[in-house]
Amino acid sequence: MRTRVLVTGVGGRSVGAGILHALMRADGEVRDRWETVGTDADPFSWGLYVADHNALVPMAGAPGYLDRIRELIGTLKIAAVIPGTEPEAALLAAHRDEMPVPVIANSARLMPLMTDKKQAEAKLAEFGLHFIPSYPWDSRESAISDFGFPLVLKPTRGTGGSRGVHLVMDRRELESMSPFIRPGSAPIIQPYMGDFDNEYTVGVLSDSSGTVIDSIVVHRKLIGLSLLESKSYGETVAAISTGISQGFVIRHREIQEYCEALALRLGSCGPLNLQLRVHDGEIYVFEIHPRFSGTTPIRAGAGFNEPDVLLRHHLCGESFGRLGYRENLAAIRACEQVLVPMDRMCGAS
Repeated sequence: MRTRVLVTGVGGRSVGAGILHALMRADGEVRDRWETVGTDADPFSWGLYVADHNALVPMAGAPGYLDRIRELIGTLKIAAVIPGTEPEAALLAAHRDEMPVPVIANSARLMPLMTDKKQAEAKLAEFGLHFIPSYPWDSRESAISDFGFPLVLKPTRGTGGSRGVHLVMDRRELESMSPFIRPGSAPIIQPYMGDFDNEYTVGVLSDSSGTVIDSIVVHRKLIGLSLLESKSYGETVAAISTGISQGFVIRHREIQEYCEALALRLGSCGPLNLQLRVHDGEIYVFEIHPRFSGTTPIRAGAGFNEPDVLLRHHLCGESFGRLGYRENLAAIRACEQVLVPMDRMCGAS
């Protein structure tokens, strides 16, 4: 008999959709273990119609959200909840003691590193690690004076999936961004560091005691779905990535040792996703996400199935060593659609 788990935020480009892939489309043993319930606030969310069961929920933070999740846990006999968006990961981690079943998420203490980029920068500085300096919007002239162009403009809050990130090549282009800055996003400006051929997404998986299980590296190929912007300056090309990774699953001892050590220093207990560039032989982490990654289905396909491992750890008490996943794989991604009769859509009257 399969164990029923609830996955939140299952829109087509979401982390939640990737978690569903890992639980439903991995090898038969994984599929036979878990029965999925997909939830989302939007009836046009892809995962609602591929999960075994579905339900609409309010937006994270809206009145009634936590009550609705608890209601579903009771009525559908859910054994565990896995948050699939950043707001839900932060909220459910903070209220995990109020949930009647395990919340498969990292520590609430680490969530500000994901939701506020300035805090992530401060933590790297505290550890004495390299970081990409940032300037508040009102100090943009200082950024220009210190580093010149190109520069990267990004919000520090509410930034899932590289939303609101821009590569700017001159002062006129930078100033043209002003009308599009979202209230409360607290934008920062950073120098463009390194080159797009040396960007990596790294997953470090730790158990509930903080012991590192294993890590995995995707050497990103900024092309197609993974390319947000690409611009030339002189004979050089600058590029920045989206939240959709493509590239190569590899072993990289130096990067893995660095990221595993960082996970231990952070006290990570669960999934941790790090984005970094290598510049002049040094590692610069520019995103710290204590959550599952958009590359979760890629990793699962290679044998690094984080949702499955953590569910077995939390629900069955299993312990894990190195996972022995496959490497030297090219990960190539595409969009996917599902066709649903209108009278079967969630919320249809």
